[in-house]
Amino acid sequence: MKIPFFNQEDQKNRDQIVEIKVEEIKVNPFQPRQEFNQAEIKELADSIKNFGLIQAITVREKENEYELIAGERRLRAARLLNKEVIPAVVKDFNDQQMAEIALIENLQRKDLNFLEEAKAYQRLLDEFDLTQKELAARVSKSQSTIANKLRLLNLSEQIREKILAADLSERHGRSLLQLDSPAEQLAVVEEISKKGLNVRETEKLIKKRKQPAEKRKKIKHISDDLRLFANSLEKRISEIKDSGINVEFERSDDQDTIEYYIKLSK
Repeated sequence: MKIPFFNQEDQKNRDQIVEIKVEEIKVNPFQPRQEFNQAEIKELADSIKNFGLIQAITVREKENEYELIAGERRLRAARLLNKEVIPAVVKDFNDQQMAEIALIENLQRKDLNFLEEAKAYQRLLDEFDLTQKELAARVSKSQSTIANKLRLLNLSEQIREKILAADLSERHGRSLLQLDSPAEQLAVVEEISKKGLNVRETEKLIKKRKQPAEKRKKIKHISDDLRLFANSLEKRISEIKDSGINVEFERSDDQDTIEYYIKLSK
């Protein structure tokens, strides 16, 4: 993936590595990733302990300290090892460049979940006055991909948390957008989680929930009529038996039908 704002001058300076005190480095304020796997950080720390840090982190100077641009997992691992200093490349990047690099680094590593990715896109749009088309070009994505991710932010924070907790997919999330009510969305998320529904099954469930109330009422009315008809028929058969006519009668029910077998002796 190409990082569009690196120019030739940047490239010349990329290999100038210095050692910086770990305590002087602040995390990237534009870091889109919210969850870090502690087991993976521990594994990385063990690797650094045995083989050293192979790739330097990237920082920028700000107010007599440093802000991390890229390499938060490496920085966390160094802190876990109580390292006093860490190799770093110092860059003169502005806020927009920092935000873009943080997003691109995570996208390349596939470290972000789809909701973190959506939030990162929205922040770039809001804070740096980018259009979706401009953002798509900068992160090497199609504009439709950006738009589909951003639509997920129309879900409430509660629903988004439930989606992540249930380990649902992005397509599950987009399906929920068909429902207007957060209460209905929540009910569907819980049913998906309970029954392990795939996306197609989820869409069928949502379609059923969106069925107009009048149609549901009509179906119930027809069902009531069928029960009345069945009761009337059985009452009539009972009357025929009482009149002395030999009648063989069986009834079987399933979810959708009522089946009768009636045999009259001559």
